[in-house]
Amino acid sequence: MNENPKVFISYSHEDALFEQTVLNFANKLRSEGIDANIDLYEDAPAEGWPRWMDNQIRIADYVLVVCTKSYFEKCLPGNANGKGVSWEVNIVYQYIYDNYSETTKFIPVFFDTQDEQYILTPLKPFTYYNVGTDEGYNKLYWRLRGVSSTHKPPLGKLRPLPEKERKTMFFSSPINLELWNKAKWKGMLYLMYLDQPPILGIMYTDYSAGIQIFKDWKTDYPAKTINDNLEITYIEPPFTKNNYVYSDKDRNCGKGYWVHIGPNINKSIERMDNIGIPLQEGFLATLCRYHWMDEMNGSRNRTLFKQMYENFKSFSLIPVTLKNHDLPMTEDNLILGMEHKIEMKNIKFVKGIDVGENDIYKVVLNPPSEI
Repeated sequence: MNENPKVFISYSHEDALFEQTVLNFANKLRSEGIDANIDLYEDAPAEGWPRWMDNQIRIADYVLVVCTKSYFEKCLPGNANGKGVSWEVNIVYQYIYDNYSETTKFIPVFFDTQDEQYILTPLKPFTYYNVGTDEGYNKLYWRLRGVSSTHKPPLGKLRPLPEKERKTMFFSSPINLELWNKAKWKGMLYLMYLDQPPILGIMYTDYSAGIQIFKDWKTDYPAKTINDNLEITYIEPPFTKNNYVYSDKDRNCGKGYWVHIGPNINKSIERMDNIGIPLQEGFLATLCRYHWMDEMNGSRNRTLFKQMYENFKSFSLIPVTLKNHDLPMTEDNLILGMEHKIEMKNIKFVKGIDVGENDIYKVVLNPPSEI
């Protein structure tokens, strides 16, 4: 404000000393350009005190409500003293009510810190000032002048949006999702002969879909590259101490192992790099499949297969099914797809407790609800 702001001071008469304090406060404001007014400047207003107080509140830019115990108590219901204060307070309350509890006109002030507790209820949400201190008085003064204590700088330009990091997706997977869903992988079969590498059979319910999976592998991955694209991993016990398989009856309470079929991740990353997509500039997308295998009655099939693989450093992979899925798995009820055999060199055996956070087959250790 460039003009002298009009201020009306509302207070409760207590004693001569307090009236002098209020008068000194008003005189100081006036000496510094604030057009402050109080009833002490008037002897007998022509319109009468109620109309005079109403007019002063109406024309004032600000009304300073001096909060004291006396002022607070005179506003309490049933108090017969302090008619002037009660009249002023009613005007204050009505003004705030009419403005939906929002106002900058009425400002609570006090001369002593202990009087903070006597701020009128409707004024408690607003900024108050202890004008008994130089700091409080100065803050009020500049508030009345409309000068902020902190200059708000002009609004600058928004930062440009950061460029989105662009990455190239590289998809690598030996899994044809549609075919695998149709084939319905049911388990593993082991065939072992003393004088040749072991045979690992993938048992499917839909044999025709299983055969097509093997045909696609042979077409997509020539014999020399099959191990660069297809990787079989066994995740064996022990698993982590609190892993869910130990309490899951569908997982034989942990008596078994996982078989995971997916891409050879290291070779996939090499292929990305060879075509000019470093891993930090792209991301690898893939599909995998895994199956839990129970080990019942002390079965040693997995152990024997592992020993023979270590001896021959290779194994054969074939599709397998049952002639009649309602009958037990016996030699006469088996169909072995030897004509679709794929020669493999690489297979991994990993203990569950050694599975790392970034291993692709870590997913098998999560409960089904988290997959």
